[in-house]
Amino acid sequence: MPVKIRTAHELTQLTPAEKRAAEHLVAGASNGEGAQALGISSTTFTGYIAGIGKKFGITSRRGRPARAHAVLASGQVPPPSAPDHIPDFTEQNLRLMRALAENAETHDIARAAGIAPADVRPMIADLVDKAGAANDTHLVGLGHAWGLLNTGSTQLAGPTRLPSVDQHVAGRSLRGATPTTAGSSTTALRR
Repeated sequence: MPVKIRTAHELTQLTPAEKRAAEHLVAGASNGEGAQALGISSTTFTGYIAGIGKKFGITSRRGRPARAHAVLASGQVPPPSAPDHIPDFTEQNLRLMRALAENAETHDIARAAGIAPADVRPMIADLVDKAGAANDTHLVGLGHAWGLLNTGSTQLAGPTRLPSVDQHVAGRSLRGATPTTAGSSTTALRR
């Protein structure tokens, strides 16, 4: 019998159990919280998250935000609910959010965001607070819910160029979002 070669799309399809786990992942749940919500052991939940990472080529323990981004960008689970108001993110904030979503390791996040590696974690913590997120993984989920990280395809490595907020708004409707200060480095969106 001939061997069936599976496509990349088939290889990244989540099982129903992985999708249920991914819904909790993108909402920022810890392994314990996700396991409790699903009524399964923490070990089983952790296994689902590891399986999701393997399917998308993300094996780093720090890769939860990248796993969430990959799952959301693939369209297999919806983003978490988010407040209607998008915080006043600067261009640097958006670059860092994108770098966090697309890279698992601190040095790669730093390179993609154009910041010093020592500044990555404190700046992510500030961004989590600014967004009202539970943690960095939830921040990525909110970024998708607000339409700031929707890519149409998942790109998980290497530096990226994030379009300016003005370009982003021009190319995509954000349910009435409009730029408040055009052309500055602190361009912001409000709903």
